Amino acid sequence: MESSNKILDVLYKYRFSKDIVYRILKSRARDLSNMVSPYLSKSDLILDIGPASCTVTETLIKQDLKVFPLDVENYSIVDTVLPTLYDGYRMPFKDNQFDTSLILFVLHHTPDPVQVLTEVKRVSRKILILEDIVTSPAHKSMTAALDSLMNLEFYDQPHTNKSDEEWRSIFGDLGLKLIAQEFKSSAAIMRHALYVLKN
Repeated sequence: MESSNKILDVLYKYRFSKDIVYRILKSRARDLSNMVSPYLSKSDLILDIGPASCTVTETLIKQDLKVFPLDVENYSIVDTVLPTLYDGYRMPFKDNQFDTSLILFVLHHTPDPVQVLTEVKRVSRKILILEDIVTSPAHKSMTAALDSLMNLEFYDQPHTNKSDEEWRSIFGDLGLKLIAQEFKSSAAIMRHALYVLKN
């Protein structure tokens, strides 16, 4: 597996270090899965956009959910789960092909979150978004620094984080209806928002 994250490439190269990373990511995947699973149904066709390690995808699949990963590169650390790859612009799916799309801590890693959301809206009826939200320019800088450290990604990261108010404005402009919202925090700095949206 070769990706643009050279640090992960080294860690994934050796079974011992790969297993350590996998165990760490599996613990986080269980937490994320617990946050989103109340909004998912076993009858849903679910698209997991930007799943990176694919550990959340794997965890949800083990809950008998029908989840399909989609990413711009293959970052999967799960041998049995490989993402469909696309160019980051046009998703290779029909309109409303999926009941639900998951976008878990992905949008702030994209240079144009609105473009991504527009395409996600096209292919799915419901959207679950988890994002690191920011409250000030200083908080945005601290959030970006901690995010880079946690993801071992220090270059070419746009960090297009937004405030809750900015996200809600974007959703409204796109014609997305906010039907549920939750807030959480971690590491004394990070502020997280879960948005459940419908077309």
